[in-house]
Amino acid sequence: MKIYTKRGDLGETDLISRRVVKSDIAIQLVGEIDEASARLALCKHYIDQKEILDKLSEVDHYLFLISSIIVDDEDKLKIQIPESAITQLETDIDQMDKVLPPLKRFITYDGSIEAIQISLLRTQVRKVERLLVDYPTQKTVLKYMNRLSDYLYTLMRYMNLMQNVEETKRS
Repeated sequence: MKIYTKRGDLGETDLISRRVVKSDIAIQLVGEIDEASARLALCKHYIDQKEILDKLSEVDHYLFLISSIIVDDEDKLKIQIPESAITQLETDIDQMDKVLPPLKRFITYDGSIEAIQISLLRTQVRKVERLLVDYPTQKTVLKYMNRLSDYLYTLMRYMNLMQNVEETKRS
């Protein structure tokens, strides 16, 4: 299979059911999710805890499914983000919160290289979330992205804790 088809040479590309211009919101969303997946891959490069790596691989799977849902604007593939994926993120957040100091002030997004990479991923996830607000998609997609942002924020803090890096409070 050739990597180039020349079908996009005039600025159009395909969704599952129709052709659109490459500036279409669905294509922008998929591109932003692609960037999140690339940032996630970079995060994994810095992390050596198997449980967290497995979780990030699961997140990458759901990001791919969300891209598929977006390009399937007529729901021909019948892909769903299960509520269980959202509740699992909540469970993971709660587990990390048990060992984290309570937040009483805003903190900076620095610290260990792992935490900084996770912060960059989180900012990309939030960008996707902002674009999704105006895109007609399943409620669980938006809910998953919102909870993923919460998970990544907590994971950032957790990684700093694991690296013995103190959080910097904003004044």
